[in-house]
Amino acid sequence: LCDLIPGFLEHKRDDTRAILSGISGEHIDFGALSRIAHKIKGEGGSYGFDAISLYGAEIEQAALSHDADAIRRYANELAAYLDSVQIEYT
Repeated sequence: LCDLIPGFLEHKRDDTRAILSGISGEHIDFGALSRIAHKIKGEGGSYGFDAISLYGAEIEQAALSHDADAIRRYANELAAYLDSVQIEYT
């Protein structure tokens, strides 16, 4: 699992960028954003990152509610969290 974590985190950064990009235009595909967030929610805990799952759940709920401001807020918080993660092998 340790070998997979750097790639996992990079994929979550990609997902987060996709979410932020998805809310930057005139037409917002809330269904697509919800699907990305649902995937984030499901995968975070599998890799031991419960916080990622929590952010995914918040973004998914915001997408289901068509709340672009909340999506942006939680996606930015997730991006900051991902940037703060330091991998240490002992």
